[in-house]
Amino acid sequence: MAKTVYLDAMIERADFAIKGSDTNFAEPIQALSIENLGPNGMVVPMLRKPDFQRETNHWSPPQVLKFLESFLDQELIPSVILWRSDAHLFAIDGAHRLSALRAWIEDDYGDGLVSLKFYSNEISTEQRKAAATTRKLVEENIGKYSQLKKALIEPDNYEPLKVRRARNMAIRTISLQWVQGDGEKAETSFFNINTQGTALDEIEGLLLKNRDRSVAIAARSIVRAGTGYKYWSKYNDSKPEIERLSKILHALLFNPEVEHP
Repeated sequence: MAKTVYLDAMIERADFAIKGSDTNFAEPIQALSIENLGPNGMVVPMLRKPDFQRETNHWSPPQVLKFLESFLDQELIPSVILWRSDAHLFAIDGAHRLSALRAWIEDDYGDGLVSLKFYSNEISTEQRKAAATTRKLVEENIGKYSQLKKALIEPDNYEPLKVRRARNMAIRTISLQWVQGDGEKAETSFFNINTQGTALDEIEGLLLKNRDRSVAIAARSIVRAGTGYKYWSKYNDSKPEIERLSKILHALLFNPEVEHP
């Protein structure tokens, strides 16, 4: 079974070093419904991950399934923590939870239209296998998002479990907590949260805290073969060369893909 699911395309990234939230903003929403996270939801265009946050690829296919089942079966789900800048809503904690819901809605577990665009059609065999495994698990145990929406409208045509989950989906929300203060306060909150629970490992922490230095930018560009989020976007004159060299180095280090230990 593929080890982890690549959900990084589900929430865009943005530069975190921008003006923070204004205390004059209206009272923020206290929960997100699944409709808020759909392609027509008004929250998605504003939703972002900090540019320094690690890639959203730490959940296995069974973990994605378990979370979706927990959401649909009204089980306890921890609050998502957000911070508001002038233009965006940054996910300080809970990116995997929001991304898993977005992946289910979009039927994109790392190989769909959103991911193909994000990765410039450069998707590895491992990523495709993880996506296929996840999709199979979800469809066998839950069904597609579009199917549950139909079960809500045409309950007589679906089994009782699907109908019950569809009705739960219609009213279920994920509670929100908000970080108050500027970007520095929000960044501090991010690192405080991520040194607990599923903690950042030593190398992840090193790369994130030194994210503006050449070694971190080079590592991130090489591992994704110059695709995905452009961590090197500040180097306007060098971007094509960085991406060209990243593809070459990625191929030298990771191709052909290892099938067995």
